[in-house]
Amino acid sequence: MNSLATMLSSMSEIDSILDDLKEELGDLPQQVKDAEEYVRLKTTQAEQSEKDIHDIEEFKSRSHIRLQEIKDKEDQLAQQQFNVRNNKEFDAITHEIESLRDERNKIYDDQRTIGVKEENLRAIMEQSKTELAEAQQHLSEKEQELTSISHGHNDEILEQTKKRASLAKEIPTAIFAEYERIRTFHKDAAVKVKKNSCSGCFSAVPPQKIVEMRNKSDLMFLCEHCGRILVGE
Repeated sequence: MNSLATMLSSMSEIDSILDDLKEELGDLPQQVKDAEEYVRLKTTQAEQSEKDIHDIEEFKSRSHIRLQEIKDKEDQLAQQQFNVRNNKEFDAITHEIESLRDERNKIYDDQRTIGVKEENLRAIMEQSKTELAEAQQHLSEKEQELTSISHGHNDEILEQTKKRASLAKEIPTAIFAEYERIRTFHKDAAVKVKKNSCSGCFSAVPPQKIVEMRNKSDLMFLCEHCGRILVGE
């Protein structure tokens, strides 16, 4: 079985490789994610505008049919007025005709309002489609850039990640948690002692600690100055 120091040193080397690989990618992966989100937003906006315009077109079709029905009904009621037998029937027909006229006038008002809304929506839809096309082009360019840079990296990242996961299982949970904590402060969480000094901060390591490190390979030792994990030469 590998000593704890050896495993921590190997873990640090793996993390260093992964850091380098990911650094080469920079913020491109996040840029791609942002571009994807923007494309989804613009797609939703364009689809919503199309839906709203479709609803308006349906309203215009229904209102046209209803206006014709109102006209036919008004003509029919106007003929009935000539055949009424008393004022009560005449008033009832007159009231119905007035109701139909009110409905017709409301439809006319709605048509005028909806006409302005449709004009604005069509302008918005065209703008959304233009922005969507630009967003899709931007996303395509970022994806191509990421693919070009990450070509060959993905396999290496996957391989190193697998090695890391396998090695993590061999390291005691509490020790690994401490390693991860130190990684939040120092990317090189585990460093070698060189010429009796920490190679991370170059501070001297007490001779007694160096002796203990040689004799107790199952323990973890930290630099008293920077807090990095110390690994014997």
